[in-house]
Amino acid sequence: MESPLRPASPIHSPLGHALLLAALALPWFVHLGVSSLWDANEAFYAETPREMMVTGDYLAPRFNFEPRVQKPPLTYWIVLLSYRAFGVGEFAVRFPGALAAAGILLFCYGGARILYGPRAGLVAAVIAATTARIFILARRLPIDILLLFFLTGALFFILRALRRGGRGRWVPVYLFLGLGFMTKGPIALVIPALALGGWTLAAGRRKAAEMYLFTGAAVVAAVVLPWYLAVWRAHGWDYIAPFFLSDNLGRFATETLGPSRGVLYYIPVFLSDFFPWSLLLVAALLSLRSLRREEAPGFSPAWLPLFWAAAVFLIFSLSKNKQEYYIAPMYPACAILIAGALERVRGRGAAWSWAYGGAAALMAALSLALPLVFTAFMPEVPALLRYGPTALFAAGALAVAFFAFRRRPGLGFAALGLALWSVYLLGAAAYIPALEALRPVKGFCRVIAERWDPAGGDSAGFYRASLPSMVFYLERPIFQETEPERMLERFRSPGRVFCVLSRADYEYFLGRGARLSVLDQGPLFSLRFGDLLDKGKFPGRELILVSNRSCSKIASFEGDPFHESKTVHRR
Repeated sequence: MESPLRPASPIHSPLGHALLLAALALPWFVHLGVSSLWDANEAFYAETPREMMVTGDYLAPRFNFEPRVQKPPLTYWIVLLSYRAFGVGEFAVRFPGALAAAGILLFCYGGARILYGPRAGLVAAVIAATTARIFILARRLPIDILLLFFLTGALFFILRALRRGGRGRWVPVYLFLGLGFMTKGPIALVIPALALGGWTLAAGRRKAAEMYLFTGAAVVAAVVLPWYLAVWRAHGWDYIAPFFLSDNLGRFATETLGPSRGVLYYIPVFLSDFFPWSLLLVAALLSLRSLRREEAPGFSPAWLPLFWAAAVFLIFSLSKNKQEYYIAPMYPACAILIAGALERVRGRGAAWSWAYGGAAALMAALSLALPLVFTAFMPEVPALLRYGPTALFAAGALAVAFFAFRRRPGLGFAALGLALWSVYLLGAAAYIPALEALRPVKGFCRVIAERWDPAGGDSAGFYRASLPSMVFYLERPIFQETEPERMLERFRSPGRVFCVLSRADYEYFLGRGARLSVLDQGPLFSLRFGDLLDKGKFPGRELILVSNRSCSKIASFEGDPFHESKTVHRR
């Protein structure tokens, strides 16, 4: 029975592997600067480094020119370096994330190669490159893709150190963990600590001494402490305390962000985010029984990715606050698990037949459902884009089913990977630019900028809309109102107010006697499925830009201030 990829194929030369890895990373880099910022999270990691450049303060992060202490500064510094290289704009915000995703690809390849050989490395890379959540994070959320990069890198270096040993092999592990801490805080230490702790207990070995924990503590401290000490000296403990108490312990122990979600919330999230590979993971877990029979007593390092994935799932399932992307650190570990299982069993067994058959059936169902979804929620999308994914999923389903029936699981895997990769490439090349017409905030800010009177006491912001990217595009502080009485008071103030709000809220304020002029309006596309279902139609709701005064164009600009690369003006 063949392996997932034929060893005789020219693709298995070093050059072939390098070319294939480069091709797999391509969708992450296509049209990085075409779309405007995704509200809300991406705006924070675009604007905060811009404000560092404006104020000259690189120590204490700010957003909307107010302290932002929720996260450590490494993501802001990395985006800042990208600004220095490419100019301030959407491309520069996303380029580090695309590079981080490419790094994740390489670490998955390297980790599976260490455990199982080059074929398995290539399989793990294909799985990582065609995982939906990694694609989304790489293109819109710098902090989480960077955290995923550092954690996946730490997993790779752990596997390397466990194989070859020595103090020097462990230094990169702790370096990456320290950088992960500087990206998103203690979670970068908690995940590997729980995974390694569980694995060493299961292995029945005293491995702590071989991990050089004191050396590791020194390396992590050398990475983390300088910034915290500098901030403490400059701003005191009150500046740092909310990060540890509210944004880490608070989010884990209390429901402070988003709706209440039960302990089983991440099961459907995992199945959908990791589809169709989640179906193969079930077969991979079943194949671990054969690995236990083949091993000496104890658990080899090949089990560590399983403990890693389980640690991530357990931590965030127990957390009171849950977001769908929190479990992303599972996916590279799962990719290595599946690659190893495929290499061990070479696609044999009923479990793999059911897994491939299930993937083919679900892809066929998707190919039938997608035209209905586009017709119901995205009637504006051109027919070519509407039916493109349908054709790709249908072709992939037929190929997977055909090769599974012919007992050629390697070719079935290749067909599945190619179909998914093509969908992501099509999404990056065609769908993301097409959706920009349904994302009006950048255009609203252009309208505001054309009418802004710097000497007239103008103010701008949003009401119950969560559009922090306005700060980035207007390059000035904005208001963020949620209380109707306070917003009504603003509308009745003598100063000119520009506000973005929903149509329902616009009609509410008209009913309260506010005199408002509509300057622009447009439909809002959201990545949240609940928003798409709002009012039963795509794209969810309509946003309206209004002012409490009649407006005409005032400001004049040399060139277009909303071009993808902008000049930063110091205040």
